[in-house]
Amino acid sequence: MDNRIRELRNEKGLRQEDLAAMINVSQQTISRLENGENALTSDILINLSKVFHVSADYILKLSDSRLTQEWRVEIDRNMERNTEICRVYDRLNRTNQELVYRLMGQLEERQRERG
Repeated sequence: MDNRIRELRNEKGLRQEDLAAMINVSQQTISRLENGENALTSDILINLSKVFHVSADYILKLSDSRLTQEWRVEIDRNMERNTEICRVYDRLNRTNQELVYRLMGQLEERQRERG
């Protein structure tokens, strides 16, 4: 069965052993899945979807869209929030925009220092 497991594993820089441990299967199982020797069980497919944050359809090559519905909703929420932040920023006068910009820089620097 053709799938994208090897591609996704390599993108994450994982060895077969690493991925196997993450989803509680043997390295041999991962090898067989990647080579199309074993069919994907629903449990393994769900776990792989969670590990790689992609849809099951993407893993199975039924779709070229990586995003799960859950991630799409999250991205939409973030886009709406970011758009509203930009609208508020645009309504501020130049002095307050500069203050916000400097504050964001300071917060980012502090966050980087704290790890």
